[in-house]
This record gives sequence, C-alpha cells and structure tokens, in this order.
Amino acid sequence: MIRSPIGGKLYLQVQYDLQRRISSGEFKPEEMMPTEEQLCREYGVSRITVRRAVDGLVADLFVRRRQGVGTFVAGPRHALQSVRMRAYLEDILALDRHLRFELLKTATIPAPARIAERLRIPEGADVCREDTIVLLNDQPFMVGDGHFPANLVSAIHPDDFAGHEQPTERILHRAGIRIAYGEQSITAAAIPETSAAHLGLAPETPVIAVERLYFDERGAPVAFISGFYHPERYRLTTDIVPRGRGAPQIIPLSKDQK
Repeated sequence: MIRSPIGGKLYLQVQYDLQRRISSGEFKPEEMMPTEEQLCREYGVSRITVRRAVDGLVADLFVRRRQGVGTFVAGPRHALQSVRMRAYLEDILALDRHLRFELLKTATIPAPARIAERLRIPEGADVCREDTIVLLNDQPFMVGDGHFPANLVSAIHPDDFAGHEQPTERILHRAGIRIAYGEQSITAAAIPETSAAHLGLAPETPVIAVERLYFDERGAPVAFISGFYHPERYRLTTDIVPRGRGAPQIIPLSKDQK
C-alpha cells in the first residue's frame, strides 16, 4: 500500500514516497534499491507504475541505473535539489509556426552508456541518431540531438523535419508509435564548442540544457532528446500553488525574441 497521503497520479505518489525515503536516509547512498517486483508488492501497484516512478527518480538524479545490475541510490556527488513540475504533452508537441527544424546529420550508432541507460537498452545496441538545429523566427533557438532504438525506428528521413511539426513525433508516428507521456529535465550548463557555433555563442557560454525522454503506452522509452537553448530566447514561467489547491501547472513557454 502507498504510504504517502499525496494525491494525484499513482506513479507520482510512488515516486514522491520513494524520494522521501531516500531523503530520510532509509535508503543509503550507493545502496541498491528494491527490485521492481519488490516495489510492486510493497506498494500494491503495477510494474508500469513502479517503472514510471523510478524513471522519475532517475531523471531527478535520486537514483542511477546500472545496466544488468540494478538501481542504486545516488551518492552525494550526483545529488542536486530538484523541483518537479507538470507540463502538458500537447503543449510540448504543439505545432508552432514560429519554429523551423533543420536536420544537420543522421546516423545509426552503438548506444553510449548514458543513452542506453535512459532508453533501457543494452550498451552498444544500435540507435538512430539525429542532430538538429531549431530556428525561432529564423534565428537559432536550440541545437540538439535525438536517439531512437533502432529496433523501433529503422531510419530517420529528411522529410520528418519539413514544416513546423515536432520531428520527434513525426519520426515515431511513421514507425507506428504514439507518444503517451514524457519527462523533461532542465539544467544550467556550459555549452560545448560544436553546439555553441550553431547558436552563434562563444564556447562555454552558460545556457539552458534540456533532456527529454518520451514513452509509449506500455511505459517503454521510445526517444531520448537532449540539447541546448539560446539563453536569450527561452523562458519558462510556472505557477507555484499549494498542492491541496490543485497540481502545479506549467504555463505555455514564452519564446521571446530579444
């Protein structure tokens, strides 16, 4: 049974309770977490619910997965303060006529460890990768890359980047996959030289870094997107309200052209 009185989505209740138990020291740094099967029994929920809860803990750096070994509580060097908010999938994927997508390159590569962990595939398994620059009113707005398991997406086509629709959704739709939900993390980072050039910035400029993981209806990861936003053209505004008065809601992005 769930021990937390928090309302809302079931997987979030499990996630928040596990987060509380980690923060209280019940689960120690570098200690292996209970298995999915054990958590299913303890909380009385499905495996998909537990998996979504643990995915959230991974995204917020409370735990780390080790391929083929298990899930471990993050040590102090991995920890950070994290505030979780809610956005609407339809807003993230909405067609925006101010945006234009340019495909820089595509390739099929062996999955690096970090990508394999997020997509829950073996390290070295084939993934389709695309590198993209996003233009806002014809000015550089974001540069990033996307990774898709090659057993789901066999190829990425230039046509996926035509028009104003989100390429990720088009790539998956062509493969017969519907995005059911996603997770996004936003951090500050120093932009590397190759990405900086596409945004017209000096290397190591402080920017907004984003990672976005999409899942299908079964709770399986289907796409991992990461990139850097131009610091003068992206702003995120949220309402902050007590939980009892309704879930926090993310206000639509304001893409300000400076």
